[in-house]
Amino acid sequence: MKTIKISRILPALVLFLAVAGLTGCIRFSRVHCTGIEPSVRPLKAQSYEVLGEAESMVSNYTFLWVWTVTPRPDYNRAMNEMISEKGGDDLIDVRMWREKQYWILGTVTIFHIKGKVIRYIE
Repeated sequence: MKTIKISRILPALVLFLAVAGLTGCIRFSRVHCTGIEPSVRPLKAQSYEVLGEAESMVSNYTFLWVWTVTPRPDYNRAMNEMISEKGGDDLIDVRMWREKQYWILGTVTIFHIKGKVIRYIE
């Protein structure tokens, strides 16, 4: 029975990790809750109907963990898109969380926003 020498396996393992790392295949991810809000803005009326759940994501990329390549996340735009997507007036029961992915060439930060879209009843 042949024995496998470590001197043959070690260079192959180092080469594999170098290729995987340089192509961005290695990443580390973390998720953090950033907030729970009863509503986005003060409610204009006490009576409303819930149109359904909506979800949105905004992200940005930082090259080599220092230089911002993409614009900073615009939360207001994301929430307004969620409201207009369902044809509503406001957003309630808002939950937000942040996912941060660490890659070899930088960091991707993704902000998730989820809530219920409502329409005020006149």
